[in-house]
Amino acid sequence: MPADDEFQLTVGSLVGLPLGTVRESDSSRPSAAAASASTVDELEGPNWIVTAGNVQRGTPTAWRSDGIEALTFDNPFGQVMERVWFDGKVVYAVDLGRVAVDPSQVKVAQEYQVVHEVELDEQGRSLSPAQAVEGQLNIYDTVPGMERYSPIWQFNYVVVPRDYVVNSLRSEGDCLTSGYPILKSQDFEN
Repeated sequence: MPADDEFQLTVGSLVGLPLGTVRESDSSRPSAAAASASTVDELEGPNWIVTAGNVQRGTPTAWRSDGIEALTFDNPFGQVMERVWFDGKVVYAVDLGRVAVDPSQVKVAQEYQVVHEVELDEQGRSLSPAQAVEGQLNIYDTVPGMERYSPIWQFNYVVVPRDYVVNSLRSEGDCLTSGYPILKSQDFEN
């Protein structure tokens, strides 16, 4: 049996305590809260910012001055991440793979993929991987917090010529006003 001051990981808790219990403080050694320069005086709460294990209360800045999302994320589970355009700014997304949904039954958001070629079957699904423009970021119509947002993305293929300048399309509006053909598919991704 481990000593009282040894933490053991369990399924229910990352600090070795049964779910819902609070560790008794040991006055002979400094608490974890006292050891941290940036302490939040609660066990859980809204508007926490966690950077390298240090907890602070506040609301982080959403965008850096260069238009890139001001995200701090260490990706502990090694998820596939991608950078995408939203309204002319770079945001980050986790790619969880393709899904089959009925858009009349499930709320979906729109994702635009800029391609040189794509072939869709009679149901609107791609027959093979689209020939994406190398270096072009995909484009989202929404981000979390917007009423139209959904974590399920419906692909719209924007077909551009070979002389297209990479990343000149950076928003849904850019795509819709570009004059390039847009093929709304039945390809969905989470």
